[in-house]
Amino acid sequence: MQHLHGTYSIPLVLLSVFISICSSYCALDLSERMPKLCGRSKSLWMVIGSVIMGLGIWSMHFIGMLALHLPVDVRYHSHYMVLSILLPIGAAWAALSAISGDAPARRQSLAGFLWMGLAIAGMHYTGMAAMQIPGIITYDPYWVGLSLFIAFGISFVAFRWASVYRTTREGRPSSFWAKCTTAALLGFAMAGMHYSGMLAANFQADGAWMHDAGEDLQGLDDMLLASWIGAAALIVLLLLAFSQFLERRFAQRLADVNKQRYDSVFEHNPDMVCLFDLSGRVLQANPAAERISGYSREHFVGQPFTRFMNRQDSMKIRACFARVLEGTPQTVECSIRRRDGRTVHLSTTIVPMKEDGKIVDIYTISKDITEQKKTERQLIEAKLEAERAARVKSEFLAVMSHEVRTPLNGVIGMSDLLLETDLNEDQREYVKIIGKSGKALLSVINDVLDFSKIESGKMKLKNEPFHLAECLQETLRLFTPQLQHRALELHVHSDSGVPEFLIGDEVRLRQVLINLIGNAVKFTEQGGIEVRIRQVYRRGEQLELEFTVRDTGIGIPKKAIPYLFQPFYQLDSTARKHGGTGLGLAICKKLVELMGGSIRAESSPGNGAVFVFTIQVRCIEDKMAVRL
Repeated sequence: MQHLHGTYSIPLVLLSVFISICSSYCALDLSERMPKLCGRSKSLWMVIGSVIMGLGIWSMHFIGMLALHLPVDVRYHSHYMVLSILLPIGAAWAALSAISGDAPARRQSLAGFLWMGLAIAGMHYTGMAAMQIPGIITYDPYWVGLSLFIAFGISFVAFRWASVYRTTREGRPSSFWAKCTTAALLGFAMAGMHYSGMLAANFQADGAWMHDAGEDLQGLDDMLLASWIGAAALIVLLLLAFSQFLERRFAQRLADVNKQRYDSVFEHNPDMVCLFDLSGRVLQANPAAERISGYSREHFVGQPFTRFMNRQDSMKIRACFARVLEGTPQTVECSIRRRDGRTVHLSTTIVPMKEDGKIVDIYTISKDITEQKKTERQLIEAKLEAERAARVKSEFLAVMSHEVRTPLNGVIGMSDLLLETDLNEDQREYVKIIGKSGKALLSVINDVLDFSKIESGKMKLKNEPFHLAECLQETLRLFTPQLQHRALELHVHSDSGVPEFLIGDEVRLRQVLINLIGNAVKFTEQGGIEVRIRQVYRRGEQLELEFTVRDTGIGIPKKAIPYLFQPFYQLDSTARKHGGTGLGLAICKKLVELMGGSIRAESSPGNGAVFVFTIQVRCIEDKMAVRL
């Protein structure tokens, strides 16, 4: 047996590689358009892509076979030739089916590369089986394994890269260069597999009869094979032309559907829709524009929309148009004059319409908000009227509280003087009741007066130097009799960082402390009360202090805590037993906020209550300044 050594035609080799890359690119391009299709259109597109891909693999292989010149006559078995055509078409159809989704999953990519590797390898060795020579063909296992590795390995890299790229682009079509890269990888997978498979083939013939045996071979010769390849190329070209025809038809149908949808939205939109040219003149207006403005379309078309506006709105719209021409959509409120002279308020959205990345028209949607504007004005007027009424009420309460407090102080004073005279026991008891009732009424009036002043904005804070410890001692001294009567303990803690002298409103601070400590004493039957002061932060002279008043009293239900600082709010159980106006904590909240702080409460039934508030003050180190 004699080994046959062949030579390769370089132009045909390059042609085979070029065909493999081109067919891969066409198939990939078709596969990316499949997600937009459905039903029979998608199936037809799939068949076209698989035929192009399969014929490309087949043509590449047999052009590579023609590129090999052997010193014997070579024929090709027609049955194997048909099988070698059908096998890559079927495998290409399976591969394209696996990757034709918006963003193929890893499993789909794996199936795609397996089918593609099978198409390349199966087609090659089926084509080799179709090859008839006056001798035998043997295969080197090493080169066969390498050819299979190239077919499956490069196909895997190509499909995986395409899958990852499309996933990162969220299913959008790949760019031209991305598809070229994938097609080049698949093309080199075909060519690399083919030529490594050809290196695996050992052609052997008997030198005595190798020149005469060619006449006994049956099948296709090189000329017929070239005719088959030419027919395959013609089929591919026809399929490509047919696919372009289908694409144009599909694009035209899609454009018609979109136009119908656009026309339907344009004509039946209840809002005013207008189309402008770049100079701001109306090109088209929908029926709603006629209804809202009172003008017919003829009055709109060819006219600048600003013709129907006042000067201020006209300048506003021109500025918005200028920004829209730069590519930025705008929303603006404006008004136009109806044909009957009435004013119509519009909320207008202005967007650019682009073709091939360039702005060609301006599109506006204007919603009639005349009734909404009227409602807004009525709400504002009602709000102002309510605020005015609230101020009048607060001023009235403040004046009345002041007028009532003056004679009431006289009643309390006279009752105190009357107690110093000679009275019998019944008379003395009656006078004590008068004094006690007068003081209770004075407390109520004081609360109403303070709350009214705060509500009317007439409460003014003072900024005067004061001694914090003395302020606290004077406040606690008011409760000494009650604490001793109930045997309650009182603990006061002040952090070392708290300054001794402050600048602020001592009177209002004492008022807040009296309210909170008074409530703690009122609702505590046993145990004690703790008052703690600490410095939250300090920046130069500016200082924030935190005061905590904790008791061991009856506590407060959690559901009531959000309402504690609202005016006139009282728990039913405590209101009947302890009385009060329900304004104390509301006044504390207002005063604390006036002093730049906040207040909160924490409690649960049976576990006492904790009230924490902060204030903003200034600290001074010069004690002489305080005394002065």
